[in-house]
Amino acid sequence: MSSPWWSIPQAIIWIVTRSESQVLRADGVRTAAGLGRMTGVRRASGLDEPPVSLSAASDELLQAWQARRVALVGRKWGKEPARLILGPRRLGLRDYRGEVCLGDKTLYFDRHPFWSNLSVPSDDCKRCWPEPATRTQRTSGPLASTRRPSDGEVRAFIEEKRKALRAERKGAGRDVLLSATMSHFSLSRKVALDIWNGVPRDRKGGRPTKDKPDPDKSITKRVR
Repeated sequence: MSSPWWSIPQAIIWIVTRSESQVLRADGVRTAAGLGRMTGVRRASGLDEPPVSLSAASDELLQAWQARRVALVGRKWGKEPARLILGPRRLGLRDYRGEVCLGDKTLYFDRHPFWSNLSVPSDDCKRCWPEPATRTQRTSGPLASTRRPSDGEVRAFIEEKRKALRAERKGAGRDVLLSATMSHFSLSRKVALDIWNGVPRDRKGGRPTKDKPDPDKSITKRVR
């Protein structure tokens, strides 16, 4: 079983492969350059997500930390006790003294605060970069084929689900319908939300927009 904490190379490998067995293989890799020497690394891809390269994965991990979607723990100056890093967002990852470190993007790296012995919670990585839908989709599920459903199929499901929830006097708001859609079709939230935004207002569980009254018709009615 993998550890609840991953090194930076392990986190990068997860983003690229979405495979815990590959993460375990990267356990002894200390630098980002060392990942390039690993053999048998197969990039994962999903129905709505292209494969990610090693260099792009490093950038994605850094951006996720800057957005506070993943946590980073490390030792400041390579000596202090390990703590959660809440440093400035201008910092970058680089190989230094045989490991991946976080610090200023300057030539004189060690003259500014930097952090080494970095770790990332594995749950953070799995939440931000889940396994592709083609792996997690159950063969006995509502839509067992590997093809992506059409927008029309998804909209029809949203409408039927909305009607069913209303009939049961249950809430049929956006989050409820999106969650049901993502579970039914194994879609990412981004894809489900894009389709949702194309659904007419009166099919989203909200009140339908009413047509404005024709002023001429009202005047005629009063004259009569």
